[in-house]
Amino acid sequence: TSDEELRALLSRASVFTIASIAELQSIATMEAMASALPIVAADAVALPHLVHDGENGYLFEPGNADALAARLTDVLTASPGEYARMQQASLDGVAIHDINRTLDTFEALYRDEPLPE
Repeated sequence: TSDEELRALLSRASVFTIASIAELQSIATMEAMASALPIVAADAVALPHLVHDGENGYLFEPGNADALAARLTDVLTASPGEYARMQQASLDGVAIHDINRTLDTFEALYRDEPLPE
């Protein structure tokens, strides 16, 4: 799948779900967040650092299919306002990982200057 195809797929989605318990950085989750998607993710490894339960989506106990189904239902039946809030929370949550922000932070650390906000 090309980057363009991936962006097109994410733009048509309503929710991004990841059940993996082996995500170290989860670039896929960050891509979905950058596409303003609410996230439903396993409560494992790096995912709780990206998904803040009840804010930009929901976490579920790994291997618990009923909990996964319930969290998906929560997202898919959310009011338009609640859904939009989760979308914005995903965008806000991934902004800290922006490459320019990361480079600015490294440069500030190197120069012993205050970190960018």
